[in-house]
Amino acid sequence: MIVAWAIGAGGIGGLLRAELGDIASRAASKHASAWATFFVNVVGAFVLGVVISQLDVNGRAILGTGFTGGFTTYSAFALEPIEQWREGSRAAALGNVIGSVIAGTVAAAAGMWIGGGWH
Repeated sequence: MIVAWAIGAGGIGGLLRAELGDIASRAASKHASAWATFFVNVVGAFVLGVVISQLDVNGRAILGTGFTGGFTTYSAFALEPIEQWREGSRAAALGNVIGSVIAGTVAAAAGMWIGGGWH
């Protein structure tokens, strides 16, 4: 039953990410999609940090693997800097990679700290 809940939560996370991507694509910014990916990945890292600190193995499966797994997107993160680089936006591409890794790590640590899992 936990697997079914995790699959459902993953679907909800994916739908939410897709909606945020659609909103970003309507924005005026040239790299709006990259910013949407950055946002969902950092928020997802924070949520995962809290989930890991607060929930048991079942909650981790549902909200950690399911929801945040569906909400965040490594594939878009991997592709968007390449597109930025090919378009000549080298600083944006490098900033995207470095900023995403640093911000995601800090967000996960903050989530763990707020969730009480930082020892």
